[in-house]
Amino acid sequence: MTLPTENEDGAGDSREDLAELDAKLRAHAKAQKQKYPEPADAGKRGTAIGMAFRLSTELVAGLVVGGVVGWLLDDWLGTKPWFLLIFFFLGAAAGIMNVFRTAQLMSAAAIKDQNEPDNSSGDK
Repeated sequence: MTLPTENEDGAGDSREDLAELDAKLRAHAKAQKQKYPEPADAGKRGTAIGMAFRLSTELVAGLVVGGVVGWLLDDWLGTKPWFLLIFFFLGAAAGIMNVFRTAQLMSAAAIKDQNEPDNSSGDK
């Protein structure tokens, strides 16, 4: 397929037509962006859900690891509920400490992001 390089008059202004179309498309896109602006907190909701999943995973991981280690020790040593209970509570404590530590880091990062000026608009 060949692209036409000349119009019916033979003037050859297809580049001008493309430039005119490009200008119209850019003007339309700009008008749409002004008419329907993107919400400022569009990315914040997804970030909050991600943080919640991360914190809950930290807690559950501590509980599971503690429970599995206790169960394996009980099975190996024949002391049925004792190591399971001990390591379950140790895992719970470790999970809570991990959640607390991660929440502090997230909070510090959020405060740092909040104090920095927003340069996401693309204006220089």
